[in-house]
Amino acid sequence: MKNTFILLLAIIVCHTVEAQNEPPNLDTEILRSYTHYFSIKDNTISGEGKSVIEAIANQSQFVVYGEMHGSNQTSIFNKAFIPLLSDAGFKYFAIEVGPHSATKLAELSTPASKTVENLNSFYSKYTVVQGEEVAEPIPFFTSISDAEFLKEARVRNMQLWGLDQEFYFSAFFLMDELTKTAKEHPNYSNIVSLQNQAKAIMFKHFLAEFKNEIDGAYSRIKKEKVVRDYFDAFDKSNEKAQALIKDLIISWDIYINWRNDSHVDRISYMRNNFMSHYNQATKKERQPKVFTKIGSLHAKKTFSNGAYDIGELVESLAQKNGTVATTINSWKPYEIGSDGKIIDNFERYKRGYKRYKVFMPLAKQDSWGIINLKAIREALENNEIQLPKTGDYHKLKNLIYGYDFQLLLPVDEDPVPNRSN
Repeated sequence: MKNTFILLLAIIVCHTVEAQNEPPNLDTEILRSYTHYFSIKDNTISGEGKSVIEAIANQSQFVVYGEMHGSNQTSIFNKAFIPLLSDAGFKYFAIEVGPHSATKLAELSTPASKTVENLNSFYSKYTVVQGEEVAEPIPFFTSISDAEFLKEARVRNMQLWGLDQEFYFSAFFLMDELTKTAKEHPNYSNIVSLQNQAKAIMFKHFLAEFKNEIDGAYSRIKKEKVVRDYFDAFDKSNEKAQALIKDLIISWDIYINWRNDSHVDRISYMRNNFMSHYNQATKKERQPKVFTKIGSLHAKKTFSNGAYDIGELVESLAQKNGTVATTINSWKPYEIGSDGKIIDNFERYKRGYKRYKVFMPLAKQDSWGIINLKAIREALENNEIQLPKTGDYHKLKNLIYGYDFQLLLPVDEDPVPNRSN
């Protein structure tokens, strides 16, 4: 009995010592030590966080900004970030639009001084508004603040790389671009006639989709004889036309097959487009520096939404090159509602954010916060801190290992559209 008591006492003491030696759980106060704040005024970053932003630009070969779409503050940040990236040698700007849409954006931002004006004309011409539905020809560059940061990139002579499929409503302007390639063709007038007929058929299907009368306009559009006749009217020797037609069909098929796992086909298309541009750039310089602005899920370094996305691709390239790929995730904790009042998005979307509650007190309405997830990752691996053993563990680990930095935006608002209609 005496020996049993001594053994039990030893076990209790051992567990007590073990518990005392356990590193502390990651909490808000620990996170605060990894968080730096900054402000942006007159396109200049200032405050203690500026050195963090500068280090990202100076130490990285690849920088991926994972955005929340429809954010005015995102464009303000990127406009201020681009000069730092440019000064650090970044010449390439990869964006979440189709290759041909990127070519159009490059055209519209040449000269750079005319970017805002040219985009206004473009979006005024090609944006279709049907009640509450708005169909835009190229996403993510539709607002005045978007045009301003694109202008900043083009002033710095950054080249645009289009990675994504061509957008759902891009076909109308891309068909105009396609028809231009046949301007000297003897059959040009017939091509114009076919284009007009094809556009009318397409608009009919889109309108029916807007009204919820049909589901999936492109599955019908692809079957329309006049659309096929229009594509067939272009000479096979017209390389520019054939490339555009090919990419349109790829894009439409991705949309048509989204229920049948076409997401991974889309991601592979994006990765292939990135590598095609990257390989071309390596012919001019050994390790070209590339900035990417893309949706936050695409920026993850880990397996994301069923695919190894752009964040994973650049991390693999950086490891191969012995360089650094930095991914930044962003949240907009606060935004101004339609009634002019400030909405707390952590509360508004509390189901999605509840596992990140240790981050919530760090958000400020009047300044930016950047949290060094990479340093937290290293502290975890060095057993200096640990993640909680609750259900929060999984979301926190996914965030910390998926990105290198977490950006907390100040109060956000809907961007002002850059169009007349």
